[in-house]
Amino acid sequence: MKELSLFGPDAPFYIGLKLLKLGNREGAIAALLNAEGNASPVVQQNRLKTLIPLLLETKQTDMALTVLENIGNNSEYTKQTWYRSLLTEVRFAKGQYQTIIDMQKGIESSELTQKEQALGLFSRLAMDPKNPKNLDGVTAFFLTGPATELTRDLFNTIRQAPDIFLPQTISDAVLGRLFILDRSYGDALYYFKQALRRNRYLFEAYPDLLSDLGKAYQYSGVAKEGIKLFLDWEATIRSNQSTQALVTNNDKNEIRFKLLFFAGRMARQVRISSDALNYFYRALPMAPDSQQRDACIWYILDSTLEADPNLFPSTLETLIPIWSSPSYFDDLLDKICTNFTTEHNWTGLLKIFKIIYQKADSPVQARYAYILARAITEGYLPLNKELNFLGLPAGVNRSETAKAFYTIAFETDKASLYYRSLAAAFLGTQIQLIPETGDVQEITKGAQHIDESTLIAYLTGFFSWGCADIALPYVLEYKDQLTTEEIRRLAQMFGNQKRWGDQIQLISRALFSKPDYTATKTDYELLYPLPFRDLMEPLATQHTIPIEIFYGLVRTESAFIPDINSNAGAKGLTQLMLSTAQDAAWRIKREGGPDFTIKDSKDLEDPETNLYIGAWYLSYLIKRTGSPLLALASYNGGMTRVRNWRASQASLTEDIFLETIPITETREYSRKVLAAAAVYGYLYFNLSMEKVFADIFPVQQSPLEAR
Repeated sequence: MKELSLFGPDAPFYIGLKLLKLGNREGAIAALLNAEGNASPVVQQNRLKTLIPLLLETKQTDMALTVLENIGNNSEYTKQTWYRSLLTEVRFAKGQYQTIIDMQKGIESSELTQKEQALGLFSRLAMDPKNPKNLDGVTAFFLTGPATELTRDLFNTIRQAPDIFLPQTISDAVLGRLFILDRSYGDALYYFKQALRRNRYLFEAYPDLLSDLGKAYQYSGVAKEGIKLFLDWEATIRSNQSTQALVTNNDKNEIRFKLLFFAGRMARQVRISSDALNYFYRALPMAPDSQQRDACIWYILDSTLEADPNLFPSTLETLIPIWSSPSYFDDLLDKICTNFTTEHNWTGLLKIFKIIYQKADSPVQARYAYILARAITEGYLPLNKELNFLGLPAGVNRSETAKAFYTIAFETDKASLYYRSLAAAFLGTQIQLIPETGDVQEITKGAQHIDESTLIAYLTGFFSWGCADIALPYVLEYKDQLTTEEIRRLAQMFGNQKRWGDQIQLISRALFSKPDYTATKTDYELLYPLPFRDLMEPLATQHTIPIEIFYGLVRTESAFIPDINSNAGAKGLTQLMLSTAQDAAWRIKREGGPDFTIKDSKDLEDPETNLYIGAWYLSYLIKRTGSPLLALASYNGGMTRVRNWRASQASLTEDIFLETIPITETREYSRKVLAAAAVYGYLYFNLSMEKVFADIFPVQQSPLEAR
């Protein structure tokens, strides 16, 4: 392995990562051990962050300590948080508890990583197990906040430490939380009951543990038992009969909130709706913070919707002034929008919109505005005084009234691209994706400074050493420390390696996720790349598919990753199921087309094969359903189901029919493809929104003036 350094000081690091990806852990360790010497600081940092856990996993703790101590001769590293954190892990594995305590003296807990804090607490318990404060610290660590994979990792760490003993009650409580994390609710309830039998007051001292107990009862098939327990418990605290709850620092009302809130959730689980609403309303005034208040409001609204949808608008109007995070309610408002549109309850939809206007999250508001605009345009919704809340002059006609709603959908800040695109088509305008100014924006650097030249050299090294397939997580780790141009350069390198999915992810997460970032044309071209053009354009022409829709479909289905698999078993660029592909291949051959022999799903990894069959299949669905929109919905949800849904909503225009599709995945899939199609048409094919709209809904008139 020493010969690897002949290729350069950083070479062993990248080769070690590649060996690790291939499953050769021993070879990876050997390579990473040789990546020392003149390797750049950022390579050294990531080498150690990879190597030390490997050495600990293979019980090579002495080697791990030696490596860190050797590198620790350089003060440039010893001052870094990552180095101290790794050293803490190794010293804990060696049982050097007092050394860890000494290392952390004088350091604020906020400056320590979560793992360092935990290992410090564990070390104090090991050194002084009789001090109740030490056990309290460890208990609080495990039972406060949500359980995560780090919780599991650290629980395994403390259980393997020979010098540390956790009381059985605490161990049972933590095991219960970890089973909640795994969604193994029956197992979780078993351990919680053991802890509950020994010490009920542990659940009062740590309300997050009480929440997990509520979930265990709710989902393990014994909700009625849980309801009785929680209601009796709440009554005991309310009547001041609790003996130990008052010694905790938690307010009694927070405990009562949890008990009533989860009693409500359990009652919903067994469909006792009236009781559930009662418990939620009783809990609401005692919500300890805005997040838990929003959760309680959500359950009140959803329970109301299930019990009597007609009461939903008045309930929403009462509760909307006290909600905190509008986006928390997006799914609920989407649900009622779908329900009311399916039932043609346009008046009810208008009532909801009047309540949420300028209060709800932007994409939800745009959806309501667009559907109402279409309902007005098509005459589904009569003109009346209920529409005057927008400040329109008296006697305004249907066209101008609809235009006001289209304008809201078009102009709403951060609205869905799909609804903005459709509204633009009806308004006869164009979305300006590309800003008029060509100024390049720079991204604010992160707090941890790394020399730019060494950082970009480290990241581009993944491509130089054939490691592009594992590069994305490492690039994203430093996304906040890269300039805009560096992000674009790295994205282009992914594209050059035909890793368009990684290119899309990088641009999306590093640039488009920035709240105030204004994207350029280059950014959009990187986010919506144009690979396989030599295959896709002729196929689109041959099968009479709008090219922008074909690109929108492939990007949505696979992000242009030829060998991608779905959980359902779909394969390749157009995500074909094996049985569908084999049937399509037989039909293509029968029609005189190419002979595609599809023996197994591996054959669908070939771009030429997959794209041809996918294009033929989409064209087939368009012919059978009569429109691209119904074809796309069928591509995702199945043609028979879509035909049945369409037949039940035959009076609605196709774009409004889409809003009634009962399967959220199919509904959102169609929107995503159509929104992507609009961008592709705009960027590459010189298509206006009206033209893209006409390709999607060929039987409908697009501009508002046509009405």
